[in-house]
Amino acid sequence: MQAQSLIKILNVNLKRNFLPHFAIALVILLFTPVIFSISSLDYNMSARPLEMLLSLTGAVLMTPVFLPEQNENIRDLIRSKKTDYLTVCFIRIIYSIIAVAVIIGTFVMIMHYFDCDVTVRHFIGGFASALFLGSIGFFSAGFSRNTVIGYMIAFIYFISKFYMKDKHV
Repeated sequence: MQAQSLIKILNVNLKRNFLPHFAIALVILLFTPVIFSISSLDYNMSARPLEMLLSLTGAVLMTPVFLPEQNENIRDLIRSKKTDYLTVCFIRIIYSIIAVAVIIGTFVMIMHYFDCDVTVRHFIGGFASALFLGSIGFFSAGFSRNTVIGYMIAFIYFISKFYMKDKHV
């Protein structure tokens, strides 16, 4: 693949598809300190905001990878181009994963600034939680060919993880 076509794909996808979802992820980032106090947390309590709220950024950023191709006309146009469709999806998932890492890393640094006992393990754990939740949404959206279903399944898993963890069937 030529570098010029890669840059063109990145520009179009970042501008038209990625920015709205990234803005929502930033709102989650900015809203997290409102829900959770992030000043002077101990080691165990520092993990709570990362796993309970910031893991949603994975679902928000990774689920809509297939969103533009839900429209049949756009899907036909993309598949008629010289660049392979899976390459375009791979580029989208790579910059989504990078964005998740940046958001989680930024929040860990903010927590460190506010004297929380955070380590690299917190970053890795928060990043893994976000990737897992994002992967559930990504897989569901790809399998169903519907991004809304991908979001629904990821959020149902998220809600059931925290609100049904003490209930045994």
